[in-house]
Amino acid sequence: MNRVVIVDDETIVRVTLRALLRWEEFGFTVAADFPDGRPALEYLKNHRADLLITDMKMPGLDGIALMEQLQKEGKLPVTIALSGYNEFELVREAFRVGAFDYLLKSDLNEESLKKLLQKLNEKIFVESSRNRADGGAAGNIAAFGFEKLEGEHGIVVFAVDEPQKQTARFGENLEEMLQKPVLELARQLPRVAARGKLEAVDPFHYVLLYRAGDRNQYRHTILSVVRQLQSVWRDYMNLPVSAAVSLPAEGEEALLEALERTSRMMYLTVLAGRSAVCTEWDCAGELIWYQEESREAGELVRGLYAADQAAVRREKERYFARLAGMELSEARGRSLMLAALLAYQFRQYEDDFFGLFPEEVDYREKINRLQTERELELWLNNYFRWVTDYIENRHDDRQADMILRAKRFLNDNYANPELTLKSAADYVGLNEKYFTSRFTREAGMTFTAYLTDLRMQKAKSLMASTDLKMYEISERVGYHNVEHFNRVFRKSFGTSPGDYRKSVKQ
Repeated sequence: MNRVVIVDDETIVRVTLRALLRWEEFGFTVAADFPDGRPALEYLKNHRADLLITDMKMPGLDGIALMEQLQKEGKLPVTIALSGYNEFELVREAFRVGAFDYLLKSDLNEESLKKLLQKLNEKIFVESSRNRADGGAAGNIAAFGFEKLEGEHGIVVFAVDEPQKQTARFGENLEEMLQKPVLELARQLPRVAARGKLEAVDPFHYVLLYRAGDRNQYRHTILSVVRQLQSVWRDYMNLPVSAAVSLPAEGEEALLEALERTSRMMYLTVLAGRSAVCTEWDCAGELIWYQEESREAGELVRGLYAADQAAVRREKERYFARLAGMELSEARGRSLMLAALLAYQFRQYEDDFFGLFPEEVDYREKINRLQTERELELWLNNYFRWVTDYIENRHDDRQADMILRAKRFLNDNYANPELTLKSAADYVGLNEKYFTSRFTREAGMTFTAYLTDLRMQKAKSLMASTDLKMYEISERVGYHNVEHFNRVFRKSFGTSPGDYRKSVKQ
């Protein structure tokens, strides 16, 4: 079997990838999955992997940096770039580093994954494809026991709200302090013990399989169980948990499809606030809109999160033109999906979407109150301004602090000729690619230009205030070679260091 490693900061994406199909039928087995590039890198240093599927955009060590490090160490497996929205710049960079192919998250489904694995077997894993025995073992979804279930079952996916805050509360040992009591409390409930099976995906995500029984009573019964579990976790652990609930399904294939849909419905729970419940019978239509809007409104969402006023103005005009051609009910629904997509963007960067407003917001209730297209447009304009202001105020502090720390680091170390962009990025705790783009945006010039300018200004100061020889000044501002220093100085100021010193002395 070819060993697969999946890396994505979204647990739902990792669960969906595992559950979309039976990997063993194609000669693959998912050996491990990780929410960040750092633990994946450590794992891949010591374990064999034949296929790496990695997200390109993660808040820790991103997919590009992970690939570069593995390539440097000669341990880069066949790699598939996993990209949110249509981030073709990142995909092109992935191909440059050595990716074989890419998958868009918006197009992730059983058919697309099946075609990719078939392509890999035809192009890369030819021999193992030929030698694979018929009728492989059960897939990685065996932990859920789908293939053994008889009768109709419902699926509930639970997600702990505000994982950053819960991590701060429960500490580093989340499996012991968070996951274990969540499972123990749930299994003490008679209905869960008798008719359900709750499994942890990770400390923040859980899947409940529940025997449906009377289909006519299913909706009422499953919602009652979900609310009871939420109440127990809230009362005993002060833990807000949202949930997505499927319709009953029977058979392994149907249950796999239900798990995929239910996992995706978790993106919609934020619309009703913390501890919300999204059901397939209420949210199926919204899920289709969500997937469509991820393509249509992706640029607007990214512009809002980046507080890019030019992008927001441009994309907002296009967005309102689209809404104008819709019935009011659909326009309101599409606007709801915009909020859900923005929440997803917040989660990608470990930001608190619920912190946008001082009070809990039920987006469905608020938007559905709007009675005309004009009211909807006014509300959206106000919402866009609120989001942009919030992001600017929040990011200004973070970015200013990061840039200030980086500039102080450069000011303290400019004389070191070994000073590099990597050493500055490591100092402020960011990967190089993200650091250089942030630094350029915030400082108004590239890292190299800033460092060169800093060194040249220090050199001018030394020329004016000391009698040091030119090679000594060169060394004091970080240049091994005085000829190189002379060339850089002339390029910066249009005159040689010697002529500049003469003019200052005169």
